[in-house]
Amino acid sequence: MTILGTTLAMAFYLLQAVSGESGYAENGDFDDAEPDDYSFSCYSQLEVDGPQHLLTCSFDDPDVNSTHLEFEICGGLLDLGCLSFNKLQEMYFIKTKKFLLIGDSKICVKLGGKNVTCRKMKIVKIVKPEAPFDIRVTYREGANDFVVTFNTSHLRKKYVKDLMHEVAYRQEKNENDWMHVNLSSTKLTLLQRKLQPNAMYEIKVRSIPNTNYFEGFWSDWSPSFHFRTPETKGTELSLLYGPVSQIIRRLWNNCARNPKK
Repeated sequence: MTILGTTLAMAFYLLQAVSGESGYAENGDFDDAEPDDYSFSCYSQLEVDGPQHLLTCSFDDPDVNSTHLEFEICGGLLDLGCLSFNKLQEMYFIKTKKFLLIGDSKICVKLGGKNVTCRKMKIVKIVKPEAPFDIRVTYREGANDFVVTFNTSHLRKKYVKDLMHEVAYRQEKNENDWMHVNLSSTKLTLLQRKLQPNAMYEIKVRSIPNTNYFEGFWSDWSPSFHFRTPETKGTELSLLYGPVSQIIRRLWNNCARNPKK
């Protein structure tokens, strides 16, 4: 009986140990579970709705079970200690005008009211501009070029007004052969002689902060705009044919005036 009792006791102890290691307590709590990889990334967008700023975070691993997970930001807030994020599908966000835009903030993933992982961030260093829009391409026949213009909401903002834009364009049949031009203005000129004649082109643009104080990431690409270059071969032939025909006519006239005797 003593040996049997000892064996049963050891078996019960081992079961308890395995249960504890797996993270499942008798009451079904997950507090003691082995932590998953809860690494995350965030970006800010300033003045998206008047004076209100937007902060968006998401897990780096899209397969993380975020059902019971919450996000919270502390520090760098006006008259507040901390703010909780709202959740929309797999994205967590805060829309507020309470960001001081000075100093560090601590953003934490929380489970059951406890911090699982935290990161320190500066809201002004993770800025992602809004995507440019309203691309237009105008052909100037006299100048033999194309004028590209586009718009950005940041022209009307108080913060993050200075942006660097990347314009990308390609001939549609060449899927991966993109040409790139960086500029700080919202106007670009493309020379006709550098484009293929009678070809369809696709063009798009994105933006990134271009100041020392506000830094961050590229915006999403704008919607693409498509344009066709004019046919130039006929014009080139007519320009070539004109001077040649004049020379031939002159030679013929000279021969007619001075026939051999």
